[in-house]
Amino acid sequence: MASRNLAAIGIGILPINLVMIWYRLTQSENFSTADMIMYPLIFGGGSIILILGLNRYLLKQDFRSTFNDGKGNITNDALVGLGLTIIYFTLFFIERFTLMHWLPSSGPPNTELIDTIIDMSHNPVVMALWFGPVLWIGIALFEELSRVFLLKCLWNISNDKYWQVSVIILTSMLIGTVHLYQGVAGIISIGLKSVIVCFYYYKYRRLLPLIISHGLYDGLQFAYFIMQFR
Repeated sequence: MASRNLAAIGIGILPINLVMIWYRLTQSENFSTADMIMYPLIFGGGSIILILGLNRYLLKQDFRSTFNDGKGNITNDALVGLGLTIIYFTLFFIERFTLMHWLPSSGPPNTELIDTIIDMSHNPVVMALWFGPVLWIGIALFEELSRVFLLKCLWNISNDKYWQVSVIILTSMLIGTVHLYQGVAGIISIGLKSVIVCFYYYKYRRLLPLIISHGLYDGLQFAYFIMQFR
């Protein structure tokens, strides 16, 4: 069983994360707006299909037992998702006056996001694509499904509580590192948020609140910046 779980991680999680880290370290030019739309849909969507296939055919598990075996309903999930979003924004504002001052970014501004925001502010089709399938499927669903799949595969190796807590820390470190383009402060910030959401999942085993909070957190930030360019 352990070998299957490790194989699932080696096929479904590590390759795309290592590629993302490698690309950011060697990147010589920014993504265009078209890239920012297509890549999440292609790679995120493809990874979702791969993870679901690995769960079903390699691990021999159904969707509910792996991703959503906790008690709850859509209403409660939505409320928890809103609560997690509030926690994310609370941490965001705290970090602006702590981490971002202590560890300022030495790199240039993230013009990829700025260019995409400007294009969205003038193109309703691009805006609809980003706030629709890109945000909710290519980003929120992909990243949270990947997070939970990695957690569950590693948790399946041992029921030891110390191991399971260690898995949360290791998973959050990986997720933070993937966002290295945001600088050291960004890595720490995203890693801390990951620890919180991983502990929530550890206790309640519900996937939808993670997706809702992720989509709202990213979406509200983009909506705010778009308003600044209108």
